Amino acid sequence: MSEKFLIPKPIKVLDLDMIDGAKIIVRQHGNLRGPRIVMSHGNGFAIDAYFPFWSRLLQDYELCLYDQRSHGWNPRHDNLVHHDVPCFTSDMEMVLTKITEHFGDKPTAGVFHSISAITSFRHALEFQWRWDALVLFDPPFVMPPTHVLHNVSQEFELKMAEWSMNRPEFFKSPDHLAQQFHASKSLSRWITGAHELMAKTILRHEPNKNEWGLCCPPAGESRVYATNASMNLTPYFQEIKGPLKIVASDPDDANVRSPGLVNRDLHHTYKHEYEAVSGTTHMLQLEKPVECVNAVKEFFSSVKFL
Repeated sequence: MSEKFLIPKPIKVLDLDMIDGAKIIVRQHGNLRGPRIVMSHGNGFAIDAYFPFWSRLLQDYELCLYDQRSHGWNPRHDNLVHHDVPCFTSDMEMVLTKITEHFGDKPTAGVFHSISAITSFRHALEFQWRWDALVLFDPPFVMPPTHVLHNVSQEFELKMAEWSMNRPEFFKSPDHLAQQFHASKSLSRWITGAHELMAKTILRHEPNKNEWGLCCPPAGESRVYATNASMNLTPYFQEIKGPLKIVASDPDDANVRSPGLVNRDLHHTYKHEYEAVSGTTHMLQLEKPVECVNAVKEFFSSVKFL
């Protein structure tokens, strides 16, 4: 196991109960004198795995990090009927309310990747705009049925749903999973140490089996992809009330997937702030973390979130 990245001990930890009994653990890091950033991760992952990215924000910002239900630090909640984007959205409202209640009210931005980005977008529509700035990293929006990119965007999510339903759930060790990550062509651009960090943060030891199991059950991961495939959020872009930027994967890359294409098209249509990070794919924060942090800070500066 690589020790290139050592996650610091949180300043404070919140153990929160969601409305259906699911547990979410929020960790506070960084500079408590700075403005606040709330962060979460993509489907099947864990926010600690993004440390190569968020570590570069610790000096200037208070970071409040949380994993989606049944991911990362959180105990598994076995009611998979509630493991989907609508429940992630209500979880986000609870998390934001409790962060303010326990840590105080201050300027707050959201920085979210993939399914968490979709969650924050839906949250802004369903609840209220809670942000001084919102940055979405490569959100996997599914375009409306009449759009030329509908099929490619929906089929991508459905293929991921099928893949995750059938993925292995148990491994001999985190190193074993890290080796599989290293062997994956689609993950070959991750910086050194990121494969090991990801494996370590998405597995927990199962003493009864003497194995390591995925924190997020494959059936739950699959359900999230499937529910995202059925959503039609993009027509509501003009209803977003605050400053928003999408930082996307490279739409001109030879290995581009649907989020890269969709996010460029959305920018052309709705004219929101947008930046594609050259030479990246969907996991851009682990491929080019410095460039991704720069994209965030430039946006923060432009909207005077300082």
